[in-house]
Amino acid sequence: MRRPLLLLALAPAACSSSPSEPPLTDATSLRCPAPGDLPFRLASTGFQTSTSRAIAAEDPRVKDQASDTIGNPGGAVASVYLADDQSPAATPIAYHGVKARSPADNGTSGTPLAGESVSLWFHDTAQAAWRSVGRGATDAGGAYDLPSTGLVAPTGQPVYAMLEADGSCAVHYDYLYPPGEKVVVTDIDGTLTLSNAELILQLVMAGYVPKLMPAADQLVQAWAAKGYPVIYLTARAHTERAETRDWFDAEAFPGGPLITENGGETADGYKTLWLQRMIQSFGWTVVAAYGNEDTDITAYENAGIAKAQTFIVGPLGGSRGTTPIAGMDFTQHIASYVAAQSMNQ
Repeated sequence: MRRPLLLLALAPAACSSSPSEPPLTDATSLRCPAPGDLPFRLASTGFQTSTSRAIAAEDPRVKDQASDTIGNPGGAVASVYLADDQSPAATPIAYHGVKARSPADNGTSGTPLAGESVSLWFHDTAQAAWRSVGRGATDAGGAYDLPSTGLVAPTGQPVYAMLEADGSCAVHYDYLYPPGEKVVVTDIDGTLTLSNAELILQLVMAGYVPKLMPAADQLVQAWAAKGYPVIYLTARAHTERAETRDWFDAEAFPGGPLITENGGETADGYKTLWLQRMIQSFGWTVVAAYGNEDTDITAYENAGIAKAQTFIVGPLGGSRGTTPIAGMDFTQHIASYVAAQSMNQ
């Protein structure tokens, strides 16, 4: 378990600005990672260390990580960073992340921004006001931990982790669904993307937008329109969370938990672990599971998901009794299967 960082004094949103500061906007949400002028005043500006300042100047690509938390309202929860040997538990929601940068044309790894102030901000719709809910500093690895903010954000509502040095941000989410919730689970690479190579191209080519598997965006949108939470369960590493969220935004994917891997398990073992957490710890029912690899088939089988609800796209479609997606195109599946499902109420 990570050692919590000492929380610093919270900074209330300011009501006015000095002549040297930009005016506060009236925005109720931010566009990360570069939101521009802000609707609240940060407690500090400028880099705290010359090393971080130099890294940010030389490496413009944002490689931030920001945790999602999933679980039951008032019950067991789990951060996507939960260690493989730990179980979900009824604990306060903690916000963990990493601030890092890389060259624009090489996002395969990031250089951490150490010793920099990070604050969490949340727009309280009930109060129509921004709240500062925690503040801390990054460690030598660029990581921050804010374990005791008291905040449980409404499902899918963003919590912004601001790097005070330059006003950039990354987004945390809490997704809490009751026991008995019906959910859809999907892999990403080669399932929602056209191939496994699309992520690599995104990492090494500045501005590259991964190509979709035909109608993949319509698939997840159709399930969400029927009220089913979509859970993105991928073998991508935590270090690829920024690129993944960027792509989701570019393709208007519905919001949902993004579960990335710790690197301790094989792909099928890691996915099995998280499916068991969903089904056994949280009491959710997986009504459809999508993938393309044999590891997906194994994980879904290990979790007890019916073959008729295990949908495989690509050459392995139909393998081991699974249900194939014909022609590597979700269009017909949406019209014939998803459209026939009842609303999730």
